[in-house]
Amino acid sequence: MKKEMPYGLVLAGGGAKGVYQIGAWKALRELGIAVDCVVGTSVGAMNGALVALGLYDEAEALWKSMSIERGFQLSAPLRRPDKLFSIQNAGILVRELWKHHGLDITPLRRRLEELVDEQALRASPVEYGLVTYEVTGRKGRELFKEKIPEGRLMDYIMASAAYPGLRRIEIDGKTYLDGGLVDNVPVQMLLNRKKEPVVVVDIGDGGLPAGMKPSESLIYVKPLEPLGTAFEFQPETAQRKMDMGYMDTLKAFGRLSGTWMYFENAEYDRLLRRWGKETVEGVEHYARLLGMNKLRVCTGDGFVRELLEYEKVSAEKFRLFRSQMDIPSLTKALARGSVREYSLTGDLLLQLAQAMLEDGEKRRRLIGMAQKVRPELVKAAAAMLRVKRAVEESFPSL
Repeated sequence: MKKEMPYGLVLAGGGAKGVYQIGAWKALRELGIAVDCVVGTSVGAMNGALVALGLYDEAEALWKSMSIERGFQLSAPLRRPDKLFSIQNAGILVRELWKHHGLDITPLRRRLEELVDEQALRASPVEYGLVTYEVTGRKGRELFKEKIPEGRLMDYIMASAAYPGLRRIEIDGKTYLDGGLVDNVPVQMLLNRKKEPVVVVDIGDGGLPAGMKPSESLIYVKPLEPLGTAFEFQPETAQRKMDMGYMDTLKAFGRLSGTWMYFENAEYDRLLRRWGKETVEGVEHYARLLGMNKLRVCTGDGFVRELLEYEKVSAEKFRLFRSQMDIPSLTKALARGSVREYSLTGDLLLQLAQAMLEDGEKRRRLIGMAQKVRPELVKAAAAMLRVKRAVEESFPSL
């Protein structure tokens, strides 16, 4: 395998969603891509230190075992232990905030201190930097390791991750908050230090800085599927989120294809030749709305077969549903975008959209309204209809 030139790596902030970045790192390792400079914000600064030290196995073990109880020091057990800022935990959190002026994440710091040796990080050939916000001076701070005073490295890592609501970090009389207040995706910080190529692993709610676009030399990795909230630590879902980061990174580097699902490149090309780009993208979104498992590499025929099986079950469910519902009123509600009152699941919405499209002329005005309100839903339903008709006519093997 041809050895790739070293990349710079940018790790965005996002709290518990940082587990996704470990999966992305796994993919980079498998691709033989070396990292010679890593910068991060918040949890990205924590993960970046582990990358700079080459501690992949340790990082994976850390994230797979991470929970609120292991990361936070609380005076009482949480009523909702998987989601910190849940209404069920409000009373406990208010007491902690009042008593300590912020939640205490000393346990997480101790776990990181066991892994991140300051002298080893300073000696690493991988350049390392982080972003934090200095409250005292009201300014952002972009710091590479040589600018961080000796003995203060972990202090600044924790300062980068001092999310509002957590206990503020004080260093030499100055107070700091989370670097996401300044730059949650510090691409420019890295580019000021190193020329492209760069990999950006973004787990936040924003995106690339204004004016920047993904390219061959700026690989952008971001999940399409929600990863939960910044303080939603669930060890049982850690592996799934890692797998998403892993497969999304392979896709970003062109090793896998697909918009929602994952295919070998040759398989995806065959799908495109058979069905066309619009239909393939539409049925991938259909699979997404149906909740099909995406974390595997599909064959083209296998994907279509499975999708049709899901469709049969969904159609039967819809037949039972429509026998008890006022479908004309429901159809109008879909066109208006007000179907929430009916508590419809994604598969029923897709069936309803297909029913509208099959009615053709009778539903033209409603279809136009639905396309404005839920264009992705109508596109997915139309793609599924095309596939079903084509299979019935000329694809008996499926």
